[in-house]
Amino acid sequence: MRVHDPLFYWKVATEGNLGLAEAYINGCFSFLDKREGLLNLFLILIVNRDVRRSCRSARKGSRWTPLHVIARLAHSKYILREVSRKNTVTQTRRNISQHYDLSNEFFSLFLDKSMTYSCAVFKMENESLEVAQQRKLSLLIDKAKVKRGHHVLDIGSGWGSLAIQAVKQTGCKYTGVTLSAEQHKYAERKVREAALEDHISFMLCDYRQIPPCKYDAIISCGMIEHVGHEYMDEFFACCESYLAEDGILVLQFISAPEERYEQYRRRTDFIKEYIFPGGCLPSLGRVMSAMTTSSRFCIEHVENIGPHYYTTLMHWRDNFMTNKDQVLALGFDEKFIRIWSSISYTLRLVSSHEQLEITRYVHMYVCSLCMHLPMLFLDKWKSYTPSGLHEISRVSKM
Repeated sequence: MRVHDPLFYWKVATEGNLGLAEAYINGCFSFLDKREGLLNLFLILIVNRDVRRSCRSARKGSRWTPLHVIARLAHSKYILREVSRKNTVTQTRRNISQHYDLSNEFFSLFLDKSMTYSCAVFKMENESLEVAQQRKLSLLIDKAKVKRGHHVLDIGSGWGSLAIQAVKQTGCKYTGVTLSAEQHKYAERKVREAALEDHISFMLCDYRQIPPCKYDAIISCGMIEHVGHEYMDEFFACCESYLAEDGILVLQFISAPEERYEQYRRRTDFIKEYIFPGGCLPSLGRVMSAMTTSSRFCIEHVENIGPHYYTTLMHWRDNFMTNKDQVLALGFDEKFIRIWSSISYTLRLVSSHEQLEITRYVHMYVCSLCMHLPMLFLDKWKSYTPSGLHEISRVSKM
C-alpha cells in the first residue's frame, strides 16, 4: 500500500472505517497490486476485528483523550446524514433516485442483458449471468404460482425484466411499481418493444401510494432493503391490503445476521453512505416481527440462495472493470470508479467470508394470508430462531 496524502492518517484516526473509505475514494492511498490490493486490505481488517473488540473491552474506564472527542465529532456528520435519510415518502424518492437514476446506460455496462439487479441462481460453474438471471426470474414466478388470468403486483419492478418474463411465461396481467424515473422510462420502452402493453403497466410511485386494488400475487425482489427498519411494519400492512385473500407474497432480499442486527441498523457504513442511502438489510427476526404485528401473513417456504451471490457479484465486477473506459466516457470520474470497485470488493467479501456474515443469506420468502392463525403457530413464531425455520414453515401449513 502506498500513501499519497498525509490526510489518510487523520481520516483513519478520526473516522475509522468510513474515514478509510473516504481516503481511498479521494486517492489518498493506492495499491501496488491493482487487482487484489484492496481485497487483501479488507481481509486484514476482518482478521483484526476481534482484536479491536478485545482492546476496547480492556480500555473500558480509561480517560478520554482529545482525539476521542474529535473522532466523535467527526463521526457525528455521518450519523446526522443517516438520520436525514429516513425513508419517509418524500425522502425515499430522493434516496432511490441517488442510486438508480445514475444512468440506464451505466447499469447496462455491468448487468446482464435483462438488466436484472439482484442475486442470480446458477446451475453450473461456467454458466452465463444472463442464463442464471432468467432461472432466478422463473423461480420467483413459480413460487408466486402465477397463472394466466392472474394480476400480479411487483413492488420494486426495476428495469422490467421480471414483468416481461412473467407475462411471456404465464400470460398474466402485470403491474410494476418503481420510484426511479430512469427505470420507469426504460421499462416502458422494453414493454413497447416486446409488444406487451396490453399486459404490463408501470407506476412511478411509492409502495404506500399504490391505488387500491386486489392482486392475485405480489412479488418484491431486492426492494425491502430500501424500506428501512422503522417502516417494515407499514410495508407488510400495505402488502396485505393489496393482496387477494387467497394470494401469495414472494420476497427476495438480503438479510443481516440476527446477532448483529441491532448494532448494524443503528450505525452507518460504506454501503449506506455511498451506495444505498436509506438502505437497511433486515434480519429474519425483524421481517417476522413486522409480519406478526402488522399483517396476517404466514410463511410457507424460505430458501437461501446466498451461495449464488458471490458468483453474481464476480460477474458484475468483471463486467464493470472490462467496461471501465465506457463508464468514464459517460462522464463519471475516477473517484466514482473507486467507489464502485470498492463496493464490489466489499460485497464479494461479505457474501463469502464466514466471519463477516452480513450478506451470506439471500432469502426467498413465500407467504400467504392466514384467515385464522393457529395459536400454536403464533407461539412458534414468537420463539423464532434461525434453526427453527423449517419447523415454522411446517406449522404454518396446518
